[in-house]
Amino acid sequence: DTFLFILLLLVCAMWSASLIWRDGWYDETRNRFKLVLHVIIIITSVVPPELPMELSLAVTSSLGDLMKRCHVFCTEPFRIPLAGKVNVCCFDKTGTLTSDEMRLVGIRLPPPLNTDVNSNATATISCRDNSSPAGGMEDLVLPAVITSNFSEEDLSDKDDMQQDVVPWHVLRVMAGCQALALHYSTTWRQKAPKTESVLGDPMERVVLDASGYSLRSSQTVGPKVPGNKNHKNITVHHRFAFSSKLKRMTVLATETGNNGDDALPKPIVYALTKGAPETIKEFLHPKSVPSNYDAVFMHHMECGQRVLAMAYRELGSHSIPKLVDMGRSIIEQNLIFAGFLVLDCPLKPDSKPVIVELRQSGHEVKMITGDAVLTAMEVARQVGIIDVAKNKSSKSSQIAYELQPIRNPVSDETTSNGSDDQAESKFAFVPIGSNATNSGHEIIAWVPSNVAVLLDMSSRSEASFCVTGDTLTKISAAAIAQSHKKNPHIKMDVDEKTVLLHPAAQAVLMDLVPIISVFARHAPRQKEAVIAAFNHAGKYTLMAGDGTNDVGALKAAHVGISIISVPELEAKQREATETISKIAVAQKKERKARKKQKDSTKKDKDAKSKKAARSRAIQRSLQQLAETEEELNHVSLGDASVASPFTSRTVSIKCCKDVLQQGRATAATMIQIYKILGINCLVNALVLTKLHLHGVKQGDRQLTAVGVVVAALFLFVTKGRPLSTLSLERPPSSVLCIQALLSIAVQFGIHFFILMATTHMCMAYVDPYDPSIIPDGAFNPNILNTCTFLLTVTATLTTFVVNYAGRPFMEDLVYNKLLW
Repeated sequence: DTFLFILLLLVCAMWSASLIWRDGWYDETRNRFKLVLHVIIIITSVVPPELPMELSLAVTSSLGDLMKRCHVFCTEPFRIPLAGKVNVCCFDKTGTLTSDEMRLVGIRLPPPLNTDVNSNATATISCRDNSSPAGGMEDLVLPAVITSNFSEEDLSDKDDMQQDVVPWHVLRVMAGCQALALHYSTTWRQKAPKTESVLGDPMERVVLDASGYSLRSSQTVGPKVPGNKNHKNITVHHRFAFSSKLKRMTVLATETGNNGDDALPKPIVYALTKGAPETIKEFLHPKSVPSNYDAVFMHHMECGQRVLAMAYRELGSHSIPKLVDMGRSIIEQNLIFAGFLVLDCPLKPDSKPVIVELRQSGHEVKMITGDAVLTAMEVARQVGIIDVAKNKSSKSSQIAYELQPIRNPVSDETTSNGSDDQAESKFAFVPIGSNATNSGHEIIAWVPSNVAVLLDMSSRSEASFCVTGDTLTKISAAAIAQSHKKNPHIKMDVDEKTVLLHPAAQAVLMDLVPIISVFARHAPRQKEAVIAAFNHAGKYTLMAGDGTNDVGALKAAHVGISIISVPELEAKQREATETISKIAVAQKKERKARKKQKDSTKKDKDAKSKKAARSRAIQRSLQQLAETEEELNHVSLGDASVASPFTSRTVSIKCCKDVLQQGRATAATMIQIYKILGINCLVNALVLTKLHLHGVKQGDRQLTAVGVVVAALFLFVTKGRPLSTLSLERPPSSVLCIQALLSIAVQFGIHFFILMATTHMCMAYVDPYDPSIIPDGAFNPNILNTCTFLLTVTATLTTFVVNYAGRPFMEDLVYNKLLW
């Protein structure tokens, strides 16, 4: 845009210079050298040399404001104006919209083990809570709550009670299936370890702590309170690590006594597994799968909770190296179900207000997460990304759909070799919780003819749509295969890592992603592909995340913002904020009650004591918030900050709103700089061409004074602060838009008319024998030069006033403190 704008001004300069050249070249009284010099001056004055400096000043001022006011650091300043064009905002869930502070809500215990091999009866998970067919909160058991009710002396008498509530085979998986490690920190003065800390996934630390176990070493865990002979130490010998592709992890572990002295010569090895419920179900023994397995975990996911399935298998007394050589594909067969872990992450206080304001200001808000579909949809509903009522009988709410593959056989008969390769893979949007093959449910086919209908439903908030990463990959693979059929001569060089970024896949995804509101079960590469699809669709994207799995998406987005995730400090902030909110609500109720009742001395004393107590509580909360802010300044930044152009030292997504506000203010400031410089340069060209032929000239002092004033004004206008709220209106995306070009043309036309009219009026009072009216004559103050100079200065000042952006992107001119 800058080069095109300069080229446009250069065309105007060449036209103005041609007038001077044509008029003076054939005039024998003119000095040819001065004529050429004057033409060069016209061209260089119309092309503003200070334009790059002024644009850099606007971006630099915004950069400093973000750092000082918002605690946001930027390594790529050119992206700040791009933030003013953002129309799609994407957010990670855990650690971004919700806290990384994982809380164990409870355990859904498995049904009793069926020891009868010949029995065909199918067990069910107990559902004492009648709030839903799949049970509810009353069916959840939390070992940490049980143990906290008793002292260490009483725990030995309550072992049977704890064993009855949480069976040992469940605790064994909870405590043993983890990848935690002990880290010892030392100082240069002290050789022995000074402190020890637990490294690893916060979720695994919470589960281990809730199970009543603690790390003895990086390979061994034991009960926190010894005494229960049934609860033994667990030693982990090998870990099959968790991966986002497999969605599960498995460890090989053995048991020893609490003191480690009653270990068997050949201890039994157990395979302990946990992972996504739908993934673990495929590895369970058929008789171990409860009949209500799907209903239970889907119910808790619909409540916005994270659900992990636990399972185990007894492998006998084989050697660990031999078992490792067998591979996890064999070890993870015929597992026994050990219950569900139900966890949740509290929403961050600012998440919902920020999301609501982003939607009200015309931004599309999306969630891209690795969590399950139902969990992601519920959190999206809680923060305001979608509007899906929990009561399914409500007809006024949106309907939530998930894009799923559907197998429609071309014919009922298979080929002679028994394969079903003739089956055609198709995709359709299915209501959440329903089966895609159930004809009783309303489904919407994903075909090109339905794209406009789906976009209309999404834009009118009639329905919300979600898709998993696996489905996205299948759609991409189908698109590439279809493209290869049309162009068989083109070599297909596609692997699993690049399938989503293939041009044929992106061509399909760019039509799909604007419809989707929630992208669930997405791996890092799938997140990156979603952002790339939005970019190819002509959108300007913002991505906010906190973890390593968000790095690809943060780099691909026009505006990538990484926020720090510190669960401990977030808990402090949330506690202090909730205390202040409760006190404010209580004060409001008291004020209403005080208006209704008459004065009483006793009540006044009680009110004073309550007021003093609340004042102390507010003071403590404010102090706690200040201490938390100070601690955040010393927290080390995560991996996401290395890749993202923007890094926030806050734990809230409010920084996204701050970046957008600053980006809009910067974009508006840059447009006004273009317009002001353009108009001033055209006015200068007018003075140096048309008016110069009439003898109008400007002195060196006049030009110096005007230059100093203009430089100061440019500095002041770049210091305008953005407004505290986002508006529905957006700044112009380019200076070459009709709005900006028309504004420049109209303003220059007004200045041209006034200057020409004033020149003709002043010519009647100019001495015809004045030597300064000759084009090559020296400058001499007269009424023509003076009036022209005053009008030029007035035009410059009015140009700044008229083109100052102000509301709705930044503070009005009267509030610019540097000007007043």
